[in-house]
Amino acid sequence: MGAYEYDDNGTIFNYFVISFLSLVLVPATYSVLAAKKGQTAGTEGHVRGLPECPCDGCKLKRDRVARRKVAEKGFVSAKSLLLIVGWLVFAAVAYQTATTKIADAGLWDPYEILGVSTSATASEVKKAFRKLSLKYHPDKVTEESEKEAAAVVYNDLAKAQKVLTDDEARKTWDEFGHPDGRQALQLGIALPKYLVESKNNMIVLFVYGSVFGILMPLLVAKWWYTSKNMNNDKISHETMGTLYKEVKDQMRINTLLDVVFKADDLLDAVTYSKSEKVILESLGDQVSAEIGKYGIIFESRKKYIKVEDALLHKVQILLFSHFCRFQLPDPKLAAEQALVAERAALVVVGILQICAARFWLAPAIAAIELRQSIVQAVIPTKGPLGQLPHVTLETLKHFVTLKKRTTCPREIVELDDEVRKEAFSIMPSQHADEMSKVAEQYPIVRINKANFAVAGEEFITPGSIVTLTVQLEHITPSEARREKREGVIPVDVTPPSVAESEVKPPTWFDKQGLEPFPTHCPYFPTEKSSSWWVLMGNLENNRLISLGKVSNAGPPGAQPQTCKLQFQAPPNAGSWKFYVFVKNDCNMGCDLTIEMTLTVIDAPELSAEIIEDDISEPGEDTIAGQMAAIKSGKVPGESLGKGVRDDVDDSSDSDDSDSD
Repeated sequence: MGAYEYDDNGTIFNYFVISFLSLVLVPATYSVLAAKKGQTAGTEGHVRGLPECPCDGCKLKRDRVARRKVAEKGFVSAKSLLLIVGWLVFAAVAYQTATTKIADAGLWDPYEILGVSTSATASEVKKAFRKLSLKYHPDKVTEESEKEAAAVVYNDLAKAQKVLTDDEARKTWDEFGHPDGRQALQLGIALPKYLVESKNNMIVLFVYGSVFGILMPLLVAKWWYTSKNMNNDKISHETMGTLYKEVKDQMRINTLLDVVFKADDLLDAVTYSKSEKVILESLGDQVSAEIGKYGIIFESRKKYIKVEDALLHKVQILLFSHFCRFQLPDPKLAAEQALVAERAALVVVGILQICAARFWLAPAIAAIELRQSIVQAVIPTKGPLGQLPHVTLETLKHFVTLKKRTTCPREIVELDDEVRKEAFSIMPSQHADEMSKVAEQYPIVRINKANFAVAGEEFITPGSIVTLTVQLEHITPSEARREKREGVIPVDVTPPSVAESEVKPPTWFDKQGLEPFPTHCPYFPTEKSSSWWVLMGNLENNRLISLGKVSNAGPPGAQPQTCKLQFQAPPNAGSWKFYVFVKNDCNMGCDLTIEMTLTVIDAPELSAEIIEDDISEPGEDTIAGQMAAIKSGKVPGESLGKGVRDDVDDSSDSDDSDSD
């Protein structure tokens, strides 16, 4: 029967602990450090020398984000604290393993002990024993401290000499590796002995039960509850159900905004109490007055019949106050305002998903533009210039009446000195400088290429799978000004060659990571990176053909990024006009639109001669050939006696006659 041995000094078990901790701590530490690096870069706004944003909104946001992080996580987050404890445990176990002496686990070998070969005779064995006895016999050792160790060695020498001088014992050793013959199987368990001792049973059971009976079920239940109630974009299924029923094919920003207000995620983000009525009415009056300047009518005071009505009205007030960039003095309302804005941006992504599933172009474009307004905290009807600091209604009217009509940050960047001086004449120089610096932080992209192709084909046939390739390049403000002076570079719409269309996209390890370009959004509660939606559709029938996204176009001057959309070609030949929209996920006024023509032609028919040359008649020496000969009235095998050349010539002649 097998005997079990435990790891008495715990050395082997320590190796298991070190391996397990390494598998957990290394990726977790990398994840935390990478996240902190990204947050630091996003908060400070340093990208390839890009200076820190000087506007008041960004300064307040940096302070607000820092205070919120300290309030939520403290100076050391729970995850960081767990990592520190984990590395301390790792260091302690590693130190114990390095300083623990491991007993020699080698097999007892009489030949090795006596220092003789396996072919040594009995006399040679005895001679080696006598020589070593003079050194290790307890009576020959003078130091008292060494006598005990010498006695152990001498006993091994005596045992080895006895085995090797006894013919039967030596034969047994040579055959089984043990002087007593075959031994029972010995198994070791890499567990410290204290884990299985009876006095520690209660402690071990308590730890085991706490981890596997309480902690793990709680974590699994939390994960399951979250995944069961939300999709991958952190939108609840109840909200998606509401959007599915409310979103229609002809909706624009104002009607989509009414749908967003009804989302369950926003209603769950706020609470209502009668003590807030006065504050909310006052805030509602301010909101109504501000958005009224831009043509939006809002009822600031309502009578609530149900609690749901009060929650809906509060959500409307808070989101509109976010559009107006009101800083709320009440901490509770300020926190709810930030949460409503953050969740509203996510809800719009859900609207975009529904539009993509139903192939609706107009509401998809409106959803992206609404998300831009939410992230930038700009009243949707105020226009792209509302993103910049110190922009009022009078400022907007002034910029529209300029000799060079200016409506977005890019146009401010492209202004020449004369028009720029006129544009900023109505504001202090400090405000003008700040406005110009912020305008240069908004992304400017150029479409380098846009073409249709079918992989491996020279032309597009009806029903084939077409790939639309759009290449975007994030250009610098100076390059944008140069294009303004010298003319915009036309989009290359030349279809790729067959070899280029078959090129496989680079794998993940071939791609070079780009540094994300932070979005200037001082009034949005979280940091955002610039990304681009690419939509292809037909405006006439409001049909969205395909939708894609460039998640990171990189900072200005980075390598161009490519987005590929696939769709099925129309069933009929002809020329079809489509529009390609490139829209930024978070910034207003940065979008591009181009018109493209898709040419579909019928596949050329192969000539009958080519088909007949490719498909030959069966030979007469086959069953199929004989059956064909019988049907045509010919005698099977009449031409088999002819030569090879005659056979080839006659078979072609007979084929022609039969076809006639």
